[in-house]
Amino acid sequence: MIDWRDGRRGGFRRSPAVAHLGRVALIASGWMAVSPAVPLLGQGAGGECYACHATLAEPSLVEPATEWEADAHRAAGLACSGCHGGDARAADESTAHAGMLSRPARERIPALCGRCHSNQEFMRLYDPDIRVDQVEVYFTSRHGQLLRRGDGRVATCVDCHSAHRIQSPDEPDSPTYPANIPDRCGSCHADPDHMAPYDIDTDQVDEFKSSVHWTALEDGGDLSAPVCNDCHGNHGAVPPGYTSVGRVCGECHFQIGEYFAASPHDSVFVGLERPGCATCHGNHAIELADDQLLGLGDRSTCAASGCHSESDEGGRVAGRMLTLVDSLLREHHRSDSILLAAEHAGMPVGVPRFELAGVQNAIVGARAILHTANLDSLQAKIDEGLEAATAGYQAGEGAFAELGVRRLGLAVSAVVILALMLGLLVKIRELEDR
Repeated sequence: MIDWRDGRRGGFRRSPAVAHLGRVALIASGWMAVSPAVPLLGQGAGGECYACHATLAEPSLVEPATEWEADAHRAAGLACSGCHGGDARAADESTAHAGMLSRPARERIPALCGRCHSNQEFMRLYDPDIRVDQVEVYFTSRHGQLLRRGDGRVATCVDCHSAHRIQSPDEPDSPTYPANIPDRCGSCHADPDHMAPYDIDTDQVDEFKSSVHWTALEDGGDLSAPVCNDCHGNHGAVPPGYTSVGRVCGECHFQIGEYFAASPHDSVFVGLERPGCATCHGNHAIELADDQLLGLGDRSTCAASGCHSESDEGGRVAGRMLTLVDSLLREHHRSDSILLAAEHAGMPVGVPRFELAGVQNAIVGARAILHTANLDSLQAKIDEGLEAATAGYQAGEGAFAELGVRRLGLAVSAVVILALMLGLLVKIRELEDR
């Protein structure tokens, strides 16, 4: 039975068999010509190439066949001859190797992959949604530009995707699986010898692995956490310029990006040629942001960046902002503590505790609004949170007041019950005496 749907991506895909039948029909009708851009199906997903190479004694000749077993192209029913030429159906070595390209030159690899991946009609047979501009975009990247200038050291398709074990990015073993990308990029960018001609630091991977983004990915299992290609791009990889860093970060941190773009810092940073978010938060070794980055303390980025001090208005505003945020945090803690104590005392405070979540929302909102560098906007959000915190604290006080009434009522009830019991005892004694 044919499975028409790819369960991992949830998108419509033709099965390899259906794709091949469609291609055969197109060839038979004369609409599509057989060319090197249309790899023919081989016998046994690789044909005689795979059958022969899997049994050879030379490891370098066996390895491609071994890796090919897990390759996405093999799963789609494509043959080795699609990239290497020759005849994948021929059992005779001389016939099979006729016109074969054993190892493509590095400068030819993008064009070789692009024969299929830039062909919309052909790729539609396998994945109608796949982009067909990867090669074009690649040559806009620093890698592609240097390759065109004859630099054979830069990354090409096979350096990122591998040559014979190309897999979906959804596969944990794939080099393009999110958790594997830093090490894949680092295979070049963390190698001092390889990067020596480019005058590029090689500590980016180590720095990234100390960041909050890596912690979210590696420890938290969050595959949406950004890795190298999320910020730099994949096929069109370029370093973000100082004018674009905020936009890159804003792809994930959208609201904060909008606030920062409306702030005076945006244009000032551009004028100073400072990279937006990275000026305060860093780029690869981004730490978990806390409130002490604000103000003028030892950990303040406002002061450490050399931008502000106690003697300028910006420094005073930064200090006031930190004071406001701290005040809301204290009030939230005070309200939460009294409600928690009331709950432990057995009082029903579920509703006010639920409503206290509004204070936490105000704290999150205030920390985002900080990026506007607008004291009035921050004050409005802080006031909103303080109002909710005050209501929560008053609810806690009311709960304890009610608890006091209940305890007093319980004590009075106990005294009344005790008096009744004593009266009853006296009455019993009187009856016995009679």
